[in-house]
Amino acid sequence: MISAPDSKQRKKVNALLISATTNPGQKSLEHAHEMIIDTFETAKRILLINFASLSEKRDSYAKRMRTEFSKIGAGYDMYSLHECAFSECADAVNAADGFYVSGGNTFLLLKELYDRNLVGLIQKRALAGTPYIGSSAGSNIGGEVIGATNDFPLVDIPTRRSLGLLGAVYNPHHPDPASDKTQFDARQWKIGEFVAHNRDQAVLGVTNPGMLRIRGDKVYLAGAGAAAFIHRNEDRFVVHSTLEDLGPSL
Repeated sequence: MISAPDSKQRKKVNALLISATTNPGQKSLEHAHEMIIDTFETAKRILLINFASLSEKRDSYAKRMRTEFSKIGAGYDMYSLHECAFSECADAVNAADGFYVSGGNTFLLLKELYDRNLVGLIQKRALAGTPYIGSSAGSNIGGEVIGATNDFPLVDIPTRRSLGLLGAVYNPHHPDPASDKTQFDARQWKIGEFVAHNRDQAVLGVTNPGMLRIRGDKVYLAGAGAAAFIHRNEDRFVVHSTLEDLGPSL
């Protein structure tokens, strides 16, 4: 069983949890280029984990992501986990300088990782400092559990427990009240129900322009125009893009 790391175990975490891959008026990952470079630093051999996509879409997705990373910077060598046989997957995870886990269906992503016994291995490497970048579903599994995923449960999973690189539950694509008050109120109600039932877990909802930059137990919100909505027991916080550490609020 995967356990939730505590703050001491997360001291070496170097992660970026992106809410949305694409924002209106921008190209894919355009809003995140600088933060991706900052997170990967000198890491160049990047393992793409695109299991959140349907199997028939994974080849084309991998091709597109290799093209995207060639625009972000020179020298990235991206290889995809879906191209590996089951028996090769652990070696592929161990050989990576960094992880990029893309979006899609979170249940499908987590099932594929558990089927290959990789959740604990990825967690171990990320806790040891291997850079981890997730987008949407890939960010969702960066939290303690996938308790606030927006996805339909396409498949059954052995547990909702995920990587725990963030000491909270991550909710990507959180509506912005300035643009959609109805959807905002609905999401806030759903998250409120979750934390009322799970009083030991905080939920952090991030609007589409937003990214959580995690350095050990310190958490920062990045992204122009981004907002994060934090629910912890009966407490509610809203944070806009800032260099303030959100960790104490989680």
